[in-house]
Amino acid sequence: METTTMNIAAKTKEANTVLSVHESHLNRMVAFIETTTQEVKLIGFQKATVSKTNSLIYINATNPREFIESMIDKHKFVLQALNKVYVLKNDRAIIRGVDAFAKAKVEELESQCISHHVLEMMQQLRRNNNSIPVKIKLEVFPARNQRQLVNKVCSLLAHNSIPENELDITPADETHTISIIQLDNGQNSGGKKRKRDSSEHKPFLIGFSSCKDTASPIYPSESNDICRAFNKLEEAFERYGHNAKSLSSLDEITQITKQQNKGPCIGVDCGSAPGGWTKYLLEKTHCDEVYCIDPGKMDTSVTSSSNVHHLQKTAQNAIPHLRDVLTQRKTKVSIWVSDMCVQDVRKQVDIFLLAVKEQVIESGTAFVLTIKCNVGHAKERFDEMANAEAARLKEHIDVRGVEILHLFSNRIGERTIIGCVK
Repeated sequence: METTTMNIAAKTKEANTVLSVHESHLNRMVAFIETTTQEVKLIGFQKATVSKTNSLIYINATNPREFIESMIDKHKFVLQALNKVYVLKNDRAIIRGVDAFAKAKVEELESQCISHHVLEMMQQLRRNNNSIPVKIKLEVFPARNQRQLVNKVCSLLAHNSIPENELDITPADETHTISIIQLDNGQNSGGKKRKRDSSEHKPFLIGFSSCKDTASPIYPSESNDICRAFNKLEEAFERYGHNAKSLSSLDEITQITKQQNKGPCIGVDCGSAPGGWTKYLLEKTHCDEVYCIDPGKMDTSVTSSSNVHHLQKTAQNAIPHLRDVLTQRKTKVSIWVSDMCVQDVRKQVDIFLLAVKEQVIESGTAFVLTIKCNVGHAKERFDEMANAEAARLKEHIDVRGVEILHLFSNRIGERTIIGCVK
C-alpha cells in the first residue's frame, strides 16, 4: 500500500487527513491504524518524502478531529510517533504547479505557483463567508517551507489590494486552515536526490478545514527517564491481547493469580533502574509489592515506598535470594517484567528461564520481556531475532498467549514479548 510519486495523485485525493510521523515509526503507526481503529480508511502511506526524517500516512476519517483526539486520548503512546496532523476536509485537489518556494518575482509565477492556488482558495472562502472576516492559518509540509509560502501569499494579498479586515493570514485565532502537502519525494526514478528545478511541476495535495474541524496541535508527552519507562509498560499492558479477544489482559491474569495466592500480589521488575516500570506496577496494576532487581540506583521517588524492595545486584545473584524470600513468605510472583539492558539478544530469555528453574516463576505468572536486537539494521532481521527468542521460550517452558509487539516506546531494534506461564 506504499504510495509512490507515480500513483500518488490517484490515491491521496481521497484522504481528508494526513499524518506526519517519524520515519522509524511509520510501520508501527500503519499497523496500529489497520488493526485497532475501525473509524477510518487507510488510503496509503509514503515512507520517502521531501523531508529527511518524516513519512506521511494518508487516511479518510468520517470526523477527522474526533478521530485524532479520541485516538490520542485512548492511546497516549501514539504521541511518540505523531509529529503533525493535517486536516483537508473540504475542496481537496491535487495541484501540479511550479514550486511555490522558487526564487522568482510574484508577478512572474502568479499564474502557476502554489501560492496563487492558495490565494484563489482564500478568496473563495471570503465569498462564502462575506458576513465575517476570514483568517487563514497555513499548514505546510515540509514545515521548513512554511514561512516562505506565508510570505508569498501575503505578497499576493498586498498585490491584489485585499484588506486585512476581510482576508488575512494569521498564526492564531484562525477561522480556517489551509493545508498544503508536497507529495513528491525529492528523488528521481533511480532513488537519488533530484536537483532543484524551479520550473518543474510538482504534485501538491491542498485542501481546507474550518477551525472546528481541525485537529488540536500535537504536544510531546513527558520525557524524563521514569516517565518514558512508565509509558512503555503502560503501552504493553494496553496493547496486549487487543487483537485477539480470546486472550485475557495482563490485568486479568495478575488479578487471577492474586486471588489464587490468597496473599499479596508480587511483581518483579528486572533491570528496574531508575524505576518507571516499578512505578507502573504499583500504581496501575494489582501488584501490592514489587521486588526490583538492578545493580544500579533507583530513583528515590520510587524506593521511598515501603512496598518496593530493591535487590541491588545482578539478576544472576538476585534470583536465588528472591527464591529464598518468596519461599519463606509462602507466596509467588504474579508478574515478571524486564527491560534489562543486555548486549546479548539471548540474555533476556536466559534470565527468565533461570527464574523458572529456581521456581521464582511458576504457573500463572505473566511476563513482559524487552528483546534487545543488536545485530543487523533491517526490520525483518529484528523481527526474525524476536521470533527466535519467543520460539526458544516456548521450547523450554509451557506458555500461552504469547505475542510479540513492536511498541511505539520500543527502539527500532527492540521487540516486546508478552505472555503467561501455563
